[in-house]
Amino acid sequence: MLRRTPVRAMLLPLVFAGTDLARGQDQETDTIVLKPIVLTGSQSGIPEPRYGSELLPPAAGGQVATGSQLGFLGNRDALSTPFNVTGYTSKLIADTQARSVADVAANDPSVRTIFPRSSYRDVYSIRGFNLFSYNTGFDGLYGIAPKQRYPAEFAERIEILKGPDTFINGVSLGGSVGGAINIIPKRATDEPVTSIATRYISDGNYGSNVDFGRRFGSTKQFGVRFNGLINGGDLAIDDQSERLAAAALSLDYQGDDFRLYGDFGVQKHHINAPDWTATVAPGITAIPVPGSTTSLSQPWAGFRTQDVYGVLRAEYDLSDSWTAFGAFGISTTETNGIYVQPGLLKANGDYTGLIRSFPSSGTHYSGQIGIRGQFATGPLTHNATIALARWNQDLKVTGSTLGSFRSNIFSPVSITRPDTSSIVDLDDIHDTARPRYTSLAFADTMGLFDERLLFTIGGRWQNIANASFNAVSGEETSSYDRWKFSPALGAVFKASEHLSFYGNYVEALQQGSSAPQDAINYGETFAPAVSRQLEAGVKVDWGTWTTSLGIFQITQPNGLTDPATHIYSVAGEQRNRGIELNVAGEPIDRVRLLGGITLLDGRVAKADDERGDGNKAIGVPNYQINLGLEWDTPFVDNLTLSMRMISTGAQFVNASNSQKIDDWTRLDVGARYTIERSNGKPITFRLAVENVFDKDYWASASSGQASGISRGAPRTLLASTTFQF
Repeated sequence: MLRRTPVRAMLLPLVFAGTDLARGQDQETDTIVLKPIVLTGSQSGIPEPRYGSELLPPAAGGQVATGSQLGFLGNRDALSTPFNVTGYTSKLIADTQARSVADVAANDPSVRTIFPRSSYRDVYSIRGFNLFSYNTGFDGLYGIAPKQRYPAEFAERIEILKGPDTFINGVSLGGSVGGAINIIPKRATDEPVTSIATRYISDGNYGSNVDFGRRFGSTKQFGVRFNGLINGGDLAIDDQSERLAAAALSLDYQGDDFRLYGDFGVQKHHINAPDWTATVAPGITAIPVPGSTTSLSQPWAGFRTQDVYGVLRAEYDLSDSWTAFGAFGISTTETNGIYVQPGLLKANGDYTGLIRSFPSSGTHYSGQIGIRGQFATGPLTHNATIALARWNQDLKVTGSTLGSFRSNIFSPVSITRPDTSSIVDLDDIHDTARPRYTSLAFADTMGLFDERLLFTIGGRWQNIANASFNAVSGEETSSYDRWKFSPALGAVFKASEHLSFYGNYVEALQQGSSAPQDAINYGETFAPAVSRQLEAGVKVDWGTWTTSLGIFQITQPNGLTDPATHIYSVAGEQRNRGIELNVAGEPIDRVRLLGGITLLDGRVAKADDERGDGNKAIGVPNYQINLGLEWDTPFVDNLTLSMRMISTGAQFVNASNSQKIDDWTRLDVGARYTIERSNGKPITFRLAVENVFDKDYWASASSGQASGISRGAPRTLLASTTFQF
């Protein structure tokens, strides 16, 4: 029942063809001549930016979309976008039995997780730079999605943008230098949805989820979609178990000129004996690897997280060419528990287990208002957007070390639970930080030569303000308040309907660092850190499959304390250069392909020798390869066999490049079988084994807040049955 004005009636066939070229349009249709500007609702061949349920359709093969939501710019077709962005569909999520956003990101060659899968949170590396789960967007807003882990079953799309996103989404907590992730929640579709799924995860974790959606009203203008899941039981690692209960509700109204969306959710997650990153003792060159199912935690350790969130989004058509939009969301989160970090790992497997508590909570308010539209000036068509955004955060973060013990990764020991009386109750402390991010963004995509040449120019004025407080007294201990403009440039040249060349210059903005306590200039704060990206590439739509090839360079400033003078300064940078090849679709009948290759060269640059000038950056491998295959067998109808290979190069663990973890390759296999029923409602059985050879390996190394090395997940059996009604 979506709006079908004459303008949109002309645009929709183009959108669903996967291209935004507007060839052969009648230039007199829907055109009002106002000298010297021509206002038109149909001249721009760029698909009209939209939010909500009007997502761009899946590409051939159904695993990725033909376009994605680009923050305040709205939904854009991939071939018309000067960025590398991939939207993974709910079909891929279901067929791979993904449980979290990290499981979906595992399909992308530019992304790796840098926290153990058996932990309570997801942390990513995109193009060699860290991205924390609390920086995940939710329908274009930061600060709303659950802060540690989001159930993938609730997502219609998981969109991964490669490269800095300050221009598109604004500053996030901690910054998004190498890329960004955005979740599009499931909403009511034109067709009714009713499904129940049961699932099993080795070694004894059972669960079920329900998905219900309907449209109501004389013109189906009202929509509702509900998703709920619950699971619990033992996992593959010794002593580890998990319980998860979550629910999400989406409501929407679709009128002729006005649309309203409400998305709400709650989830509780509890994991016993969670994994953590490990640190390596100095001087160790051969880093031992624990068994894949060996627990490096303790049976009494555990983490609990709870999130409640909601977003309201509205659009109003001021005319056929102009739309006003706005969104406002609130979320609360609380995390509490005890974890064990394996520290100072030695060559013989000995390590020191550090027992720590890390309670935290936060209330987030995030909003955006803006206007977007199309017009023309002479031969130029314009797709313009301006938006104002605000993100307020009231945070409580504290922690304490409860003790330590000695153990060995090959023969771990169990100890009694330590005294926990020193753990701080979050209700007894004040806010420890109140970040406030305010920004004004604008963009104009200009088209020439029947939209074959597109230029995007824009920027974002960003204010970064933050106040820190004493947790006990509530007194302010420090403050930060800086403005910075982040420009953006993009270009697309469409050599044909199915071939486009693109390039961009964008920046990432992060709060400036402060000198640490061991520096003589302790407390000195620096200007916002500006990371810069240059990128160019080519995208091809071959009809039943797509490819893209791009090159990029990202530079991020580094802050270091001089060992001689003990003065902290921003000196040097991390410079990541790379080549990305992405493939998706059905190049051969019955065979689907998803994956690619990312070649990386991450180095420390513009620093003196003592700071590692020219050394490889920590945790940046030379290559990352993903190859996913699906085959619809000709000998058994409705039977699909699948395989996924993930390979990653060796990574340095320390700045001097004297320690590194080995390269690794993981193989996953799977199958699914669908029973077609006479009522048209199928039953689908899915079976998969991740890490089929049960390889023991360190999967990643990282620095910063996620410092350490993370091990790969053990062999894991996944089984599910989905009943549609």
